[in-house]
Amino acid sequence: MAPSSHPRPRYTEIMRLVLILLAAAASLPAEFLLVRMDIANMDCLTCVQTLEMGLKKIRGVEKVTVGPQNNAEFVLHPGNKVTLERLRDAIKGVGFTPQSAFVTVKGKPVTAEGKWRFEVDGIDKTYNLSAPSTDTIRAMRARDGQTITVKAVSAPPPDPRTMPSLDVDSVVEPR
Repeated sequence: MAPSSHPRPRYTEIMRLVLILLAAAASLPAEFLLVRMDIANMDCLTCVQTLEMGLKKIRGVEKVTVGPQNNAEFVLHPGNKVTLERLRDAIKGVGFTPQSAFVTVKGKPVTAEGKWRFEVDGIDKTYNLSAPSTDTIRAMRARDGQTITVKAVSAPPPDPRTMPSLDVDSVVEPR
């Protein structure tokens, strides 16, 4: 049988293309990576179990652990679209009151209208940004507009129409 006049792509070329696509997907901008949220009114084992079962159903949540210390810890899938508001709404939906969230999140610190903001592009969400430490502020200014990872605290906004905020504790340096 004569060889085909159309060359076939080689295995290595296909694998190279797959690796390029995977690398591009891995470099997508921002997302919440880890969230630990305090929860009020959770005072029994049944409460913990009910809450945990409900929170595991959220798309993008890899693992959730509800602790007897009145908190829930969420490990989120890479590339997730989970927002703090979605997690808070889910907690409210089961009958509990979400409190402050301690987060690790990727995004871009930017200045807008003379104020610092943090854009979490993967979920199209912007947060007011503050930092108690001048070292942290310097680290963010040096990366203005670049995707970085920060550890921060976010209290529920008093009014759902107001922009939520992130109080940055530290900038996580890439390895």
